[in-house]
Parts: sequence; C-alpha cells; structure tokens
Amino acid sequence: LDARAMVAAAGADLADVVVWRRPLVTILATGDELAEPGTAHARPDAIPDSVSLAVAALVSDWGGNVIARELVRDEPDLIRTAAAIALDRSDLLVMTGGASVGERDYAKSVLAGLGLDPLFAKVAMKPGKPVWFGRVGKTLVLGLPGNPTSALVTARLLLAPLIAGMSGADPADAARWRTASLCSPLESCGDRETFARGRWADGRAERTDNQDSGAQKALANSDLLIRQRAFTAAMPADAPVEVLDF
Repeated sequence: LDARAMVAAAGADLADVVVWRRPLVTILATGDELAEPGTAHARPDAIPDSVSLAVAALVSDWGGNVIARELVRDEPDLIRTAAAIALDRSDLLVMTGGASVGERDYAKSVLAGLGLDPLFAKVAMKPGKPVWFGRVGKTLVLGLPGNPTSALVTARLLLAPLIAGMSGADPADAARWRTASLCSPLESCGDRETFARGRWADGRAERTDNQDSGAQKALANSDLLIRQRAFTAAMPADAPVEVLDF
C-alpha cells in the first residue's frame, strides 16, 4: 500500500485490508553467448545480457515480484533443470531466447517435456513473431525472443497486461492505445501487424529513424509504440495513428 492508500485504509478505521499477492516471476535467459553486464568483454564471443534485466524491470513496474533471474546455456539438461525449479516456485516463468527455429533453440521443446500446454506458438506481429505462451500445471510460461527490441516490444504488449491482471489490476490499464498525429510519413505495412518504435515530438508521434531490431540506442530513445494493422497503406504526415506508451 502506498501513502495515499494508507490514508484511505486508516481513515476508514480498518486494521486489516484484503490485497492481491504480487505474482512470483522467474526469468530465464537462454544462450551460450550471454554474459552478465560488465563481464562480457572478458570472454571471446560473449555479449552482455540486456534482455532479462529489462524484462525484470518491466515486471516490477507492472506489479510482479521477480524472485530469480538466471542465465542458462543452450543445453537441454541445464534448461530443463532451471525450468523445473522455476515452475515449482513461480506463478509465471518468462523465458528469453530459444524461441526461434535455430538448431539450438531448445526452450519450447524442453518445456514440452515438462508438460507444457501451449496456448499459442507465434503471433503475426513485427517485431516479435516467435513469442509463445502456455502453462505447465498452474504456472504460466511466456517465451520471448532473445533480440532486445523484439523482447521489449512483445513484453510491453503481452507481458505487461498479463502481470497487471495477475496483480489484481485491470489488464486494459496496460494496453490503453490512443490516437495521435504522425510527425512524418509512415511506409506501408505487410502481412504482420507492425509496431514501430517512436517518441513524442511537439505533441505528435515521430517514428525513430533506426527500426533495426538490434538498434539498442534507438530503443532506449523511444517512448512510444506506433501501431500499424496488417496491410496498412502508406500514411502521410499528420495522419491519425494508434500509439501506446512504451
């Protein structure tokens, strides 16, 4: 309870209140190449893991309690052991990486061996097509891409409403799209719903110049997602567009 809630509860002469428990979340980041930030430079072919840290921050922002965050190598036995522990003590397991079609993408196959009931395997969206979701027993499992931009976009669109709902809030609070005017033209969109990273510029939505999925600086400078439905035609400047706080 924050300070304002304390005033309301105490002012109502209540000694106890009924609350929602913050969902317990474990994040497993899979990939041989991953290293904790600050250590990657010391290991050949390593890259710093930025995804799991960002996902953990998003989970906390929307009401979840991250009880563990672990880097796991691309070895089925290691992933299986870490996932089994997480499933036993978590309400939600978030796995990053291992969601594509590469020969070392083991996440879904390992979870299938632990009894995964898949609810969806892919989403027709860009970025983030490989995102998947299911449950093992009472524990929900969300698989996010390992690419930072794809992971953060899918986490904002799917994980934030999920955490909000599990925390007792209205999931719609995490998905409040509104209309804004475009600052500059937007090209046409293909057969996947597309979410461009953008920012506010003089009260209008401006698409960031670099939309590459590996563009971390552009990602950090973005505070909006600009939505284009599948097969949307090119849009001129000042056209209305749907945006979501990012």
